[in-house]
Amino acid sequence: MPAAEHTARQLEILVEAACHYGLVLELLSAIHEMQNGRELDAADARLVNSASIAALLARVERSKRGIDSE
Repeated sequence: MPAAEHTARQLEILVEAACHYGLVLELLSAIHEMQNGRELDAADARLVNSASIAALLARVERSKRGIDSE
């Protein structure tokens, strides 16, 4: 898949997830703030920390479910 198509698909998935889950929107907003050089407030810093831990847990769960096995 060409890079532009891959990026478009990623954006589509992230927007859809943010529409379904407010927490995803909050996380994307915190990332946007970081990308623009702004310091995160305490709540956003906790959210980013929780997301970091969730990423590890999700990788384990995806492995258990055979989602990423190729």
